[in-house]
Amino acid sequence: MASQTVIKRSPIILIRNFVGVEFLAFVAYWLSTGHGSYKSEIYSQIFLADLVSYETAKLLFLSSVQLLITIYVFFNWYYESYLLKPGWFTHNWGVFLRKKKDFPLEKPISINISSGFLLGKLLHYGSIKLENRHKSVFVLKTISRPQNYLRTIEKSIDPNAQRFAQKPDLDQLISREENENLEFKSSLRFDQKMNQLNRDLEKSVMKTVAAFLNSKGGYIVIGLDDKRRPLGLENDYNTLQRKDSDGFENHFTQVFNAMIGPEFRQMVKIWFQNMNDRDVCIIQVAPSTRPVYMKINDNEHFFIRTGNITTNLKFSEVESYSRTRWPRRIPG
Repeated sequence: MASQTVIKRSPIILIRNFVGVEFLAFVAYWLSTGHGSYKSEIYSQIFLADLVSYETAKLLFLSSVQLLITIYVFFNWYYESYLLKPGWFTHNWGVFLRKKKDFPLEKPISINISSGFLLGKLLHYGSIKLENRHKSVFVLKTISRPQNYLRTIEKSIDPNAQRFAQKPDLDQLISREENENLEFKSSLRFDQKMNQLNRDLEKSVMKTVAAFLNSKGGYIVIGLDDKRRPLGLENDYNTLQRKDSDGFENHFTQVFNAMIGPEFRQMVKIWFQNMNDRDVCIIQVAPSTRPVYMKINDNEHFFIRTGNITTNLKFSEVESYSRTRWPRRIPG
């Protein structure tokens, strides 16, 4: 699949809006010509009355308004598009004030096509409605031949499914040293030395996740001591409302969405494995297709992986790195 697909609304919507403009122009002309002669009397009091007759001024004014609205309608259609990239949709619209809405494509997701009662089927246009498991809805309105895009959309859903199809080998990961694709953590949020909850540890994990996203991906193994012996996740579990692996993953997702963003969650897979009767968590991170910024105390940071270290780039360095890391990425 191409890195991105641009989907435009059908020209039918443009024609429909032009018809609407003509109708409004007719109504405006009718209103301006009826209901007595007070408009003409008011016009006679302004300085243009000696240069241009009332009828001519009225025609010029209505024609100008009609032209401006027609131009606006055209550019409103021209600048509106749906951008499909692996893993998400982006709806861009607006003429003077540009707006956009992102919609992550992650399973499970339902896709429905509606073509209207008569004209849609006759002129081959319709809408595609996407709804994810969180009941969030994204609609591609009035596009030409919507059924032709179904396969492309389906290929874009969960693009990392194949990458995450095989469960990582914990023994193999433990046998390696920390490097640009691997890091070990004793816990997600429980400080083993202070014997208490420490939310700064969550930030440390998320920094590594963000760095892997911005680099070549990697693995974070949580629940081991310095000698790679299993500590387990019991202490982390006890800090959560739901004290099990599901509660652990739910909390990870909440922290991830707040610090990194839900649109990137599909690029991260969490696995749980048992080692000596203790749970160990493996976080598998796929490389992102665009830059990922992490929010810390209302400030944005950009992390990459350099060897076995997570590095925070200065903003003056981010642009240069991004050009090298995503050379074909189109902004927006």
